[in-house]
Amino acid sequence: MARSLVWAASALLLSGPAHAQDTKLTIGPGHGKMIQEYVVTERVQPVTVTVPLEIGATVPEEIQLAPVPLGMVAKVPEVRNYEYFVAGQKVVFVEPYTRRILQIVQ
Repeated sequence: MARSLVWAASALLLSGPAHAQDTKLTIGPGHGKMIQEYVVTERVQPVTVTVPLEIGATVPEEIQLAPVPLGMVAKVPEVRNYEYFVAGQKVVFVEPYTRRILQIVQ
């Protein structure tokens, strides 16, 4: 039985990173506009970014991520478990633990 537990624990640990790479965020139709309106209404301050912003890229540590506010989650529930930042006219959603960009709303 101990061997079974060790094997199960090993399999779980090995599958963790693979699962993280498969994380996807799909913003529903019409929600992009709601997100942009929320950012403008709430006067979210943009940050200056010196690296290319593309899906799958890792956000540098010097960029501060913010939890998605409940006001935005109420309108766009699919962004609930992520963090974000604003760069120019782009709202960038990031996986908190890996800092990987999942979605960019323009």
